[in-house]
Amino acid sequence: MKKGRRWLIVLAVVAVVAFLFLAGPNGLVKLIKMKHREAELEKRMIELQAEIEITHQKVERLASDPDFLRQVAKERLQMIDPQDTVKKESVQTDTTPSGNPANDSLNRGDR
Repeated sequence: MKKGRRWLIVLAVVAVVAFLFLAGPNGLVKLIKMKHREAELEKRMIELQAEIEITHQKVERLASDPDFLRQVAKERLQMIDPQDTVKKESVQTDTTPSGNPANDSLNRGDR
């Protein structure tokens, strides 16, 4: 019985060590999750660095290209350039015989 008890104790110790190795606070499962998270963060960092570079290029272009600056001001800020001409929309005139739109619907029979 003493030999059987030793094997049982050894087996229990191995099971506890294996559990801690796999699922413990610093176990293999947590390490795999952390590696996956690290890969996601590195991918996001590369995306953000590319976005920062594009923004820097846009800022440089805004500072050096007045035409681009005007275009952005028109589109995003809805500003009007003093050099632009504003066209007035034509006003539609009433062509009914009486000059009253209500009478026009009566004349056409739209009741």
